[in-house]
Amino acid sequence: MKQGIIVVNKGTQDLEVRMKTLDDFVLSIGDRIEDAEISLVFTDGEIRKAIREKTGEKVQNLKAEIFAMKERGVSELTVVSTDIHEGPDYKLLKEETVGLATLFNKVNISVPLLYQDSDYEITARAFLGAFGDMAEDSVLVVLAEGHKKEGLEEMRAFETSLARYIPNSYVATLNGEKRPYKIIKELKTGIHEGKRIVLVPLEFVAGETVENAVSQEYTDFVLRLEGEGYTVEPVFKGLAEYDEFQRLYMRHLYDALR
Repeated sequence: MKQGIIVVNKGTQDLEVRMKTLDDFVLSIGDRIEDAEISLVFTDGEIRKAIREKTGEKVQNLKAEIFAMKERGVSELTVVSTDIHEGPDYKLLKEETVGLATLFNKVNISVPLLYQDSDYEITARAFLGAFGDMAEDSVLVVLAEGHKKEGLEEMRAFETSLARYIPNSYVATLNGEKRPYKIIKELKTGIHEGKRIVLVPLEFVAGETVENAVSQEYTDFVLRLEGEGYTVEPVFKGLAEYDEFQRLYMRHLYDALR
């Protein structure tokens, strides 16, 4: 039985960030599951087109790569999500994969970072390991995308768990009820006056030229915090650049393979 693994992400044209996150994650999977055929796909058509025009590399979309895996003799397929929560991107991933599941003897789909109750606590501990020292005597603010209808419960549950490990912490969402301006209002209550802010993006891939909403709004949030008089320590890296979080996504992959 030949095993195939497809890692799915929106994608980025930033080659350096891609190498540190997506390519490194693919290599990590290959080190642990040596007999599998592993590939990386990007769901954003504009990013795929731009990469093809700039470098000639043809990055597949998910459907095309599923068919390609079948042609290469894969009989057991696992599709790996790099999503943060069960939003529109993850739902589309599931829909496209399930629609072609009959091509294989078995199909597995891993879940996003924050999916089940145990994930909030485990992810909060990973934040403590990755950023606990930086956040000491500071305030940790995590910037997430969030949606008005999807992801809000996950963000609330994660913020509650995070506060147990890093008491001075907040989760800001670009959409929904915990938008950056509301976080700034909470910070200005006086409890955190004069404290340094450590700002972390809640994205698998993040960076100045990365094409996702959190990355595009990150610098603006830094400037807004600085405009309110805070000293900001920007941690402008995707979660996949940290072993603590790669291990969590690997955990979901192993769970899917059981």
